[in-house]
Amino acid sequence: MQTKLFMLMGIGLIVLLAGCTQSNVPPGKYTAFAQCLTDEGAVMYGAFWCQHCAKVKASFGDAFSKVNYVECDPKGENANPALCIEKNIEAYATFIFADGTRLVGEPSLQELSAKTGCTLPEA
Repeated sequence: MQTKLFMLMGIGLIVLLAGCTQSNVPPGKYTAFAQCLTDEGAVMYGAFWCQHCAKVKASFGDAFSKVNYVECDPKGENANPALCIEKNIEAYATFIFADGTRLVGEPSLQELSAKTGCTLPEA
């Protein structure tokens, strides 16, 4: 009984978090930018339950599918925890760039642009 309660609470929390991070970004607005990040070697490491990760993902809207993303939690979809250990990921969200530098937390699209040279679309 207690296990079911915790499971239902967990599902409810995930649903609540998903609802709080819905994106208002117009479809396709950041597609070229997200693809450029990937082309420039930027990789985001995160976890499906991470609030910072959810906010970063929402900032891209539907274009997040173009971002090179590695799921670190073994319970997440397409998880690769071994790579996260190899890359010494200690916090989420972590972006690692081609030059080896990192941004951790909730980097803005402007910060990602500055690190990669990828151009953001006009407002």
